[in-house]
Amino acid sequence: MKLTKQLTLAAAIVALSAPLANANPHKSIVLDARGNAVTTKDGVCVTHNWPDENSVCRGHVANVAIPNVVYFDFAKSNLNAKGKKVVDQAAAGIKQINGNYSVKLAGYADRVDTVEFNQKLSERRAATVKHELQKQGVPGNRISTVGYGETHNAVPTKDGVAEQLNRRVEIEVTQ
Repeated sequence: MKLTKQLTLAAAIVALSAPLANANPHKSIVLDARGNAVTTKDGVCVTHNWPDENSVCRGHVANVAIPNVVYFDFAKSNLNAKGKKVVDQAAAGIKQINGNYSVKLAGYADRVDTVEFNQKLSERRAATVKHELQKQGVPGNRISTVGYGETHNAVPTKDGVAEQLNRRVEIEVTQ
């Protein structure tokens, strides 16, 4: 499935205006690096549940101006050039935080291949971003990783459909 707009820097900024105290998820429109709504080829805005339905908010989302989504190539867990730039920017922003903070990396996959393969792939993607953040000076003991496999798709699809926006790691920084 092709997008009507190219993502610049392969980053999307999820609107963080939803109150975190509310346990109900809120729909937010995914924006590209220029602030434009990301749409599918059918013109439907891509949305994201914020906060995650299963998350327990233990802190407040840090006010850090960083890209918070790293996208991956099909069936890959290594960073491409655009993904590396996003992680570089995220690391620079995270290192500017004063005081206590934690970083949660949530990996995802599209719905191509088996559930088991996609689960492991999502875990590897999160581990890749953690490794790169650590290489850039973010302490590993502040970073947690989780893989959601092919669940929690940014763009709902049927099995067997390759969707770039579902091949991602989301970076959540809390204080």
